[in-house]
Amino acid sequence: MDSLELYEMIAGGEDSFTEFKREISERSDFAGEMVAFANTEGGYILLGVDDNGSIVGVDTPQRMEEQIINLARQNCRPPVIPSIDRVETKDGLVLVVHVPRRVGAPHETNTGICYIRVGSTKRRCTPQERARLLQLAGLVHYDETPIPKTGIGDLSLDAFGPYYQRIYEAPLTEAEVPLPQMLENMRFIVRNVEERACLSLAGLLLFGKSPQDYLYYARISAVRWRGREVSESIIDRQEIVGRLSEQIERAVAFIERNTPLATTIEGVQQTDRPQYPRPVLREAIVNAVAHRDYSLIGANILLYVFDDRVEVRSPGGLPNTVTLDNIRTHYSRARNETIARVLFNLGYVNSLGSGIPRMIRLMRKHVGREPEFDVIGQAVEGQQFLVRLWGEPITP
Repeated sequence: MDSLELYEMIAGGEDSFTEFKREISERSDFAGEMVAFANTEGGYILLGVDDNGSIVGVDTPQRMEEQIINLARQNCRPPVIPSIDRVETKDGLVLVVHVPRRVGAPHETNTGICYIRVGSTKRRCTPQERARLLQLAGLVHYDETPIPKTGIGDLSLDAFGPYYQRIYEAPLTEAEVPLPQMLENMRFIVRNVEERACLSLAGLLLFGKSPQDYLYYARISAVRWRGREVSESIIDRQEIVGRLSEQIERAVAFIERNTPLATTIEGVQQTDRPQYPRPVLREAIVNAVAHRDYSLIGANILLYVFDDRVEVRSPGGLPNTVTLDNIRTHYSRARNETIARVLFNLGYVNSLGSGIPRMIRLMRKHVGREPEFDVIGQAVEGQQFLVRLWGEPITP
């Protein structure tokens, strides 16, 4: 980093990615700042900069660098690995400490405190936020959590029976393992802290009789807007509920009835061409229901259809080790492994990890334009993963 980049960063003030420090006054405070950045999206600590943005400089950079490295190794668990730049300015030397986003388990201080970065400050994680960090790291799978007040009676055998038949090529009535034990083995039934058998989140959403009776937010809110922007003019809307397989089919049907066909006639033969390839639409919806963060209570999937594009916004950021830079080629463990496995077995997924490359290839062939991927929002609990599909221009 050069002095011009530093001045630009200081001019932007403290935010989710930048913290000013005159010096390392408290070891625990500085370790907490590194932990907070590592647990969120990474960031920069500028040593030798006052809270008001004025540069005061660092007098003993070598000693301070050693101090930072020791704090990162000894006061952070697991250790943080920062990089440190020295930037000379007319007002003094500034140490720029870059803390990368964590890979793996959440970080905490040596006193067991877990922090995240919220705006321009660090904040202690709530139990729910800490669980979400573990989930993002692939250490906890939220789709295997028990749903209170549910039991085996809330599972639809009309839905589960065909799945069993598909997997084992035999009717459910001929199963040698008792149904309750089978469902526990498949993680569709799990035990709560009182050892009561409940439907797991995956079991409820995949095979439940009425999933939204217990998880009202596990739905897709679909809107067909008039024009190319969100406005007060709505052509069609639907709250899409039911089991995940039903939501996928209903969401694709919603898009298809709200997007036009291009018709060409050669001789006496008429050919209809959709604005979007159906496999891409299905893949975008499958990814949303399979990989969304179900621990974000109250957040549902948003499906927006405009004149020129379709947007699918699913709650939660990207799973651990996946970034916007590597998403086109990277494969990591699914956020919701049980849900992803069942959707794969049901034929909604061709092969695990191939969905996004396939979407890119099909959209490039269909309209000559690749899908766009983005993460909206900064706070862990407020992020959405956005998939944007550009449609083929069709003249009515």
